[in-house]
Amino acid sequence: MAPTTAEDWKTLGNEAVKKGDHATAYEKYTEGLKVEPDHAMIMSNRALSLHKLGRLEEAYADAKRVTELRPDFVKGFLRGALVLREMKRPQEALELLRVSPGRNNEAEELAAQLRPEAVAAEKKRIDKLGGAEKKKEEGNALFKKGLFEQALDLYTAALKLCKDPKEDLALAIRNNRAGCYSQLSNFHGVVEECTFVLEHQPDNQKALMRRMLALEPLEKYERSLADARHVLRLAPGNEQANKIVHRLGKICREMEKEGKKAGA
Repeated sequence: MAPTTAEDWKTLGNEAVKKGDHATAYEKYTEGLKVEPDHAMIMSNRALSLHKLGRLEEAYADAKRVTELRPDFVKGFLRGALVLREMKRPQEALELLRVSPGRNNEAEELAAQLRPEAVAAEKKRIDKLGGAEKKKEEGNALFKKGLFEQALDLYTAALKLCKDPKEDLALAIRNNRAGCYSQLSNFHGVVEECTFVLEHQPDNQKALMRRMLALEPLEKYERSLADARHVLRLAPGNEQANKIVHRLGKICREMEKEGKKAGA
């Protein structure tokens, strides 16, 4: 009897895979997906066949879709990571595994193999850069390791290499310096850097967030509240900004009743 359901086509595809015939398997899985376009298991299997056929971009697209349809299905993440590895994108592969669900021995083993590859790929990428961009990326690498003071030194060196202090690269470096100051609890430094960025990029959400969080411990409640409201205009669901609005809104109202200025 001719196949009619998605499961029928899946069975035929699986039989072809067992024979090592991935071209036929791909065709059968594709027919199954015509019947049921969001059948995650068929799509996962087709990703495998596409990978075996060397059609890597298509294989990754299928695997990525599987992770969206079934975020609880670790094999979708694993297959996506394997394809990314073959595409020479180990950092992305590692990130995909990082967000995969639960513990899985195969995924953990692949992650262990990918880590040195990702480090080498990042070093190779940075080595190709020059000037301020290279210093910035070197600073980023130190920041990820938690070496905030050393990262700050590199960001400062990178900023000095920028020709225009208002260019996008220079502003990104200042934003990164603000990130270091935040980690080092230098809240005045955070505010100074973020304010410079926001003078030229008023809707820079990262700078708004950092300044918002730095202003509160400095007891600049009204300014922090204003930044939080700005963040919510840009990203209405932002949890941190919502909490700031509720917490500082109450504080500012109470201080206003008492006739005090809320750190404006």
